[in-house]
Amino acid sequence: MKIIIDENMPYAKELFGQLGEVIPLSGRTITADDLVDVDGLMIRSVTKVNEELLSKANKLKFVGTATAGYDHLDQAALEAKGVHYTHAPGCNKVGVAEYVVSCLMVLAQEKGFSIFDKTVGIIGAGQVGSYLAKCLQGIGIKVLINDPPAQAKGDKREFTELETLLEQCDVISMHTPITKDGEYPTHHIINEARLNNLRGDQILINAARGPV
Repeated sequence: MKIIIDENMPYAKELFGQLGEVIPLSGRTITADDLVDVDGLMIRSVTKVNEELLSKANKLKFVGTATAGYDHLDQAALEAKGVHYTHAPGCNKVGVAEYVVSCLMVLAQEKGFSIFDKTVGIIGAGQVGSYLAKCLQGIGIKVLINDPPAQAKGDKREFTELETLLEQCDVISMHTPITKDGEYPTHHIINEARLNNLRGDQILINAARGPV
């Protein structure tokens, strides 16, 4: 069995080496030719898996991405080739939460405010957003969350409408996946009009994909 891994995935060679031959490559430069006779592909978000990349994948059975998001995977192209695929929801929740809290601490020091006086709005209460909310609430910071898909599925947490959250929160932290279809698309959810309506003293942290 041949498995290509992104060379920047820690311990992947040791882990997958138990299954067969492991070939580390730069995730940014993987080509269709690299996938000839390859059984598995382990990537990050820098690798775009699309019809072109899969064009010579004659033996590929599985694609795994070591990321929570999976907008870099062309699901239709993978399904057409009969290739199984998966992502890793929540894999980065600790790191992202630490990043957001660190941002707030640095800004508090630079601008001379206390983070404990702020209300934080979290847009996207999946594994990452929920973990951040737990961390912030654990140190006494007020948190509002917005997640229409979770709310529609019967999640019993208290949710806040988006416009209310944007108006009431001092800090807005983005944690949605990037989606363009369905009832609750997130692509450009923070659009020009919403950006223009933010107050000058509000803080916007995009810890999600850029296009949200």
